[in-house]
Amino acid sequence: MTQSWEDHQRLLVELHQQRIERETREAQERQEAAEAPLREQALELAKVPVDLTRYRNERNLMMFPFCSTAKAKRVKSIRYTSADGKRWLEVTANYEYGMAKIWDFDILRFALSKAGEVALQVGYFPPCIEFTAYECLKAIGRDAKAGKNYIWIEEAFDRLVSTTYKGNIFKEDENRSEVFTLINIEYIKNQQGQVDKIRMHFNQRIQESAKLRGLLAIDKTILREEAGIKKRLLELVAVSMGRESSWTVGMERLQALCAHEGTLKRFKYELKQYALPWEVTFSKAIHNGGNVTFTAKGNAPKGEQ
Repeated sequence: MTQSWEDHQRLLVELHQQRIERETREAQERQEAAEAPLREQALELAKVPVDLTRYRNERNLMMFPFCSTAKAKRVKSIRYTSADGKRWLEVTANYEYGMAKIWDFDILRFALSKAGEVALQVGYFPPCIEFTAYECLKAIGRDAKAGKNYIWIEEAFDRLVSTTYKGNIFKEDENRSEVFTLINIEYIKNQQGQVDKIRMHFNQRIQESAKLRGLLAIDKTILREEAGIKKRLLELVAVSMGRESSWTVGMERLQALCAHEGTLKRFKYELKQYALPWEVTFSKAIHNGGNVTFTAKGNAPKGEQ
């Protein structure tokens, strides 16, 4: 009798779950059908150059260490765990190409900026965009007439596509993780067999994040910055500070967020060399390298500079 009752309850749960899944699927299909015209408009607009009113990036890409900040080829993995232990990320390089570099991410910043512009005009974030190497190089401030930059952009695509990620950064669920890449690339050739355009497909998690939370505006000077750690800090501090006037973080955690491979002492030394748009103060602590505080200029606390 007990077993029969348990089987009955299990069947009810399964039927309920099936109903929820069916209703969710049907709702998604209705939404996709309703958005189909917008999707087509967005995909068409994403094929042509657009005027960028501002530059943008995705929140998680700004918050966490998704790439190398070193000029030299990096093959050593990055492993990062949030302070509360709930979110984690592992970045693995392709041995032949090396890990994606922070300068390679300028291409992704441009691509997301263009997709964001399309979304503003049409009301739908496109799953992919198309662009020429010339268009991209010009947008990120590189000489579009220099042959070396076309070699660089091809190598950058190799690193971006081959660098893999594992974790729950986008899922925000400590019990679930996934393995993924951020983008996929297609080369579109003309009738002469030459590469005419690049089609970049965004990872589904990036698309979902952009649709639900939107993209964050970034300062265009980030694209011009040549120092890897400073380039990283310009985004990381801005997104971490948000609307507040300051942000305090442990020195060891900041080093991890910047994917810095040297000693903590060396990292602190490098940090002091950069001219940043914030006042930077260091606390003298015995453990964990102390804290560092970034404060909007004009509201800086007194301390060791």
